[in-house]
Amino acid sequence: MTRAGLSRAAGALAALVACASAAPACRSDASAPAPAPQASEASAPKPPVDQALPGELAEGAEQAFGFPIPRRMKVSARFSDAVFAVGEIPAERVANYVRTRVLAGNVETGPAKTIFSRATVKSAPQRMIRIEVVSRAHISELVVRDETRPPAEQGLSVEERWRRSGLTPDGKVIDPTRLE
Repeated sequence: MTRAGLSRAAGALAALVACASAAPACRSDASAPAPAPQASEASAPKPPVDQALPGELAEGAEQAFGFPIPRRMKVSARFSDAVFAVGEIPAERVANYVRTRVLAGNVETGPAKTIFSRATVKSAPQRMIRIEVVSRAHISELVVRDETRPPAEQGLSVEERWRRSGLTPDGKVIDPTRLE
């Protein structure tokens, strides 16, 4: 075969491949196969919306300053600035539960206690909280403390702010008998 003949044969083959690949796209057949999922979609299985992953704790109905208490934990005490909850769950699982729901300024991890300080709940970032996960024998204790500062009073002078705190502007105590 001559070069011209090979060139024509290659051109005809390319045209045939182009027509064959375009033909399924032109059809409006409902039985056409769905496009293949992208690599990122295929590799990450998504759990059903109403189920937790294996080993994951589910959120309960009770909350502490916007932080949802795990379903398997029970609130043992509630104060104006702290909520205590206990449950028979490994402390590591409780700490992982907390880690996924808060943004913490500092996390201290130890063998018996994990502390999330200067934390905010992702779903309610207006409060500053401190969360402690403590391991005690076969139970875990969750302590959530509200550390949100009250807003400063507007319109006060520097001297008035010092006086309301019980000090003079140079830091001396105004009335030492009030400290007793």
